[in-house]
This record gives sequence, C-alpha cells and structure tokens, in this order.
Amino acid sequence: MIQQIVKKISCPNCGKEGEAILWEKVNVNMNPDLKEKLFDETINNFSCEACGYKGRVDLPLYYNDAKKKFFVYLVPDYPVGLKEEEELIANLNAQTLHILDSGYDQKIRAVFEYFSLLEKISIFDAGLDDRAVEGCKILARTQLKLVEGRASFASIDDNGLVFNFFQKEDKNASQSFTIPRGMYEEVKSLMDKKDQEDAHSFRVVDVKFAVRMLMGGVKE
Repeated sequence: MIQQIVKKISCPNCGKEGEAILWEKVNVNMNPDLKEKLFDETINNFSCEACGYKGRVDLPLYYNDAKKKFFVYLVPDYPVGLKEEEELIANLNAQTLHILDSGYDQKIRAVFEYFSLLEKISIFDAGLDDRAVEGCKILARTQLKLVEGRASFASIDDNGLVFNFFQKEDKNASQSFTIPRGMYEEVKSLMDKKDQEDAHSFRVVDVKFAVRMLMGGVKE
C-alpha cells in the first residue's frame, strides 16, 4: 500500500517550483513515529530551495489506528454545506468502508481542518466519545459565554475533561476550562438516545452535529 507521494509544488512565497515528499496515509501501528510528527507539524512540509520558505502542505490524509479501532480522514478546504457533506460521506463509504470492521463503529470520521484531525486523535486515544465531547463544548461555551473562537479537547485529569479555548485564528490558547466527568457521561447518554444514524459509516461530528442533537436530533 503506497502511503507517500512526491508532489511538485509552486512556492507560495517566490513562485519557484519544487518537490515535497508527502504522506497520504498514516497507519500509526505501522509507523508510530508519524503520530508525533503530526502533532508537532513536521509531516507534509515543503521547503523552497530558492527562497528558504517553509510551510505545511495540506492535502487529503487518513489516519488509521487498527489497535484502538478508529479512522479519521482529513479533507482540507472541502465545501461544508449539507449537500456537499452527504456527497463526501457517500464517496468515502464507497471507497474505504470495506476495509474497516465493526470494531470501528462510531469512530469513523471525516474532518476538514488539520487541528480537527489532531483533536479527533486525542479524543479517541483517551477512549472518549467525540459526540459527547462536542456536546460538552456547546454547553460549556454557553455557560462561560465564549462566543468567538473554538474550543478543543486537550486531556483528562482528576477533575474531568480539559479543553483549551482559542480566539479566532490564534494558535495559542487564550484560556482553558474543565468539564466534570459526570457532565460528559450525561451528554454521552443523551447522544446515545438521540443519535440514530448508522454507526458503521463515515460521519462529520462537529459543533453543528452537536447542535442538531441537543436541539432534538433534527437535521438542519
């Protein structure tokens, strides 16, 4: 199975063409070092020999953990309207679902941004249900009056689930907050009751998904 490609890239700084060796498939059990490279952003980078520019190249990439049984497909810069999302899910199911057994149920995801890929990995590594995590974000942001920006799962400690909050496009968190484990379990129970969609399918589980579920499980 080919996991890397060589791609010609025009430097966004000077316009000169160069080449980059890029990963399209990350099987963390075969290449465990790639997980660290994903998190420190030293994978899929382009370096321009002409001007010295360095930057990450965003391209479709899948992350498969066959031991913990979760699969996340990154599709950067994809239109995220409901129609486009349904078309993407149908294509991913047709192309990839046959290689995933029932152990992957409820842990087969599509994401559209690099930081979302990293967050999904962190959530599933921690043994959490990402549907409940997204629901907790909604409730916490409402209570804390966090309007603009994004919340991202960070870790688990003795007090519960720890989240970082980022203002708009900032890379550094402006603050953190903790959700009690009891609240997470309540939200998970609610999601289990309301979510009737196929568990053995690619799904986009994000803030919009959580809103639909918490508002009654009715699609927009």
